[in-house]
Amino acid sequence: MNIIVTNKYKELINSANIDVMKELNGEFKISDLANNINSIFYKKLIIDATAISGFPKSDVLKELSQVFDTEKLILFLPPDNPPPKNFLSFLVSLNIYNFTDNVKGLLELVKKSNNYDSVKDYVVVDKPSVNNQNNELDLNFSSSLADATGRIILGIKNVTKDSGSTSLCYMLTKSLNEVHKKPTFALEVNKNNFMYYNYNNLYSIESTRLKDFFSSLSNFDILILDLDDDNNINSEICNDIIYLVDPSLYKINELLMGDRMAFSRLKGKKVILYNSLLSDSDIRTFAREAGISIYFALPPLNDRVLNPILNELLAKLGLIEEVSGKNSKRGLFDFFK
Repeated sequence: MNIIVTNKYKELINSANIDVMKELNGEFKISDLANNINSIFYKKLIIDATAISGFPKSDVLKELSQVFDTEKLILFLPPDNPPPKNFLSFLVSLNIYNFTDNVKGLLELVKKSNNYDSVKDYVVVDKPSVNNQNNELDLNFSSSLADATGRIILGIKNVTKDSGSTSLCYMLTKSLNEVHKKPTFALEVNKNNFMYYNYNNLYSIESTRLKDFFSSLSNFDILILDLDDDNNINSEICNDIIYLVDPSLYKINELLMGDRMAFSRLKGKKVILYNSLLSDSDIRTFAREAGISIYFALPPLNDRVLNPILNELLAKLGLIEEVSGKNSKRGLFDFFK
């Protein structure tokens, strides 16, 4: 027997005439649903997305995938507000393969769950290039910095050894200051690599002095932190963090030899492939095998010049406005665009 959690689409879901042992109606936090359901043995759990408090925020979806057995979970999406491709890609990255916005699809999923092969076509990877004028490869995650208030703090963290956080911090800081006229300052934590760039808005600092030093940077709207590889404390003060992975065989094998669970901790996080020459197909294969989603892919960059491709990354992060001729209303899934 099945369990149904409904809200806005109660009548539509119930019209499928599915065998039900328990039905909940209303809007619920994931924790409340877990308390009501996880002690019950059921075949399928069908959840009207509008019944989830906080839907479609990425942290809520991650909690959903962690609390319930995703093989038994069926997520009924709003049929009158189709989600963008990158939202569906994000669901797939969380191993949520069973989703539909119609009764026919619901009935099929009750009979047989999807597997990765059933939904792999929904996986998209943002890999900008000079030929990508239509922005067909969309961002996989909410751009949390776009709605941040006050000073923004972006963390950059190497996952593979020496992935390039120093050079990326430098290039982003220079681009924000000189191209976009946004007062930006970068700090590297427990390292001394910035000295080689000889750029005024870069500074090396010990983690113990970090928070106190912030008060002297009141004139800067954006702070970029090059986080120490082994320092987790500093991540708590960041509005957002991007994780750099060099996808070369050498770097990946070196990473996994030292930490076989490295990729499992990147699930749902903003992973950027740095110094990547992989094709779109190779990136999708890499993402599937690693069990993660790729937020963005950057090719090798010349740090002597301002790289236009960084503007696309900055726009995706929400640090600059994306150039567009369209004025659209803000909808349910807008922060996935």
